[in-house]
Amino acid sequence: MPKLIKISLKTRSDKSYNIVLGYNILPDLGKAVKKLDCGNSIFLITDKNVAKFYLKKTIAALKKGGFSDIGKVIIPAGEEQKNSGTFLKLLNALYDFDKNQQKKVIILTLGGGVVGDLGGFVAGTYRRGVSYIQIPTTLLGFVDCGLGGKTAFNFREAKNLIGVFWQPKLVYMDTAVLKTLPFRELKCGLAEAIKYGIIKDPVLFNFFENNMEKLLKGDKNALDKIIPVCAEIKAKTTSADERDDKDIRIILNYGHTLGHALEAATNYKKFHHGEAIGIGMVLAAKLAVKIGCLSPSVALRIEALIGSAGLPVLTGNISPKRIFASMRRDKKFISGVNRFVLPTEIGKVKVFENIKENIILELLKEG
Repeated sequence: MPKLIKISLKTRSDKSYNIVLGYNILPDLGKAVKKLDCGNSIFLITDKNVAKFYLKKTIAALKKGGFSDIGKVIIPAGEEQKNSGTFLKLLNALYDFDKNQQKKVIILTLGGGVVGDLGGFVAGTYRRGVSYIQIPTTLLGFVDCGLGGKTAFNFREAKNLIGVFWQPKLVYMDTAVLKTLPFRELKCGLAEAIKYGIIKDPVLFNFFENNMEKLLKGDKNALDKIIPVCAEIKAKTTSADERDDKDIRIILNYGHTLGHALEAATNYKKFHHGEAIGIGMVLAAKLAVKIGCLSPSVALRIEALIGSAGLPVLTGNISPKRIFASMRRDKKFISGVNRFVLPTEIGKVKVFENIKENIILELLKEG
């Protein structure tokens, strides 16, 4: 039986929704969508990599559930597609499918973070908001970007600068799709999963330390242990702070300030998202040591775990000044004052503000 995880939004209960998590449940997708009774025309957004494996299966499942009016658009894969041009391409395709706005459309995103973020933003802005459903196909999507209602695209040098909060009607996660996930993307998903151990759950962190070899092999039992735990942490955190304005949800940004800056500084071409976040988490732990809130031994433990997942832990030859310039555009900064989520021990983090810039630059120079 699939597992249900509820995201209960305290301020807007009508926007609460379920995460459905199971193995080989994609064939039942159409029935699950039909039960929601939120539309009768499906507009499906996916990318070329995912389409070759799951587009036909998804359409078949929707037809089996009673949907006959199904449109689709397939975009190229990659973070560089997360831009205003692709957003407008999707809007134009949706407009043509909608036939003069006469349909009750459900947008369905089938893919990883790029497809989910872009498709969610289309759903949140088209006709002032239409229903949408997330079907993550990556580990990163299962544990992080497929949950929580943040939608966006990148703008100029800033990651996720243009976006809205728009909650899906359903997140439908079939872990069987991870069998076709490229190894590099599996490791990227592990980076975001490790984050939950550092910020909230020492037992989860220990599990990673003791089972990394199994996880890297895509062992089903090991993945089944971590995915629900990570999803539930994300669900509880976002339920308590839907719009990221109560300093509760901010803990999910551990490693992201410097990770996002690293992505932007390299034009989203050198590192995949999870790789940049892995480096960002290592840098954040080192920064915590520098300001005296974390013991060096714990920082080394964090770095060792991220390295054991086959993830990079150093920035390499990227210009520190360039990373620093990108970091200063971080959305979490208020009136130009920097804000970092830093670990104080395994399972606990704290927000620190106005850290001296020379300390951050020194950290970046060290790599």
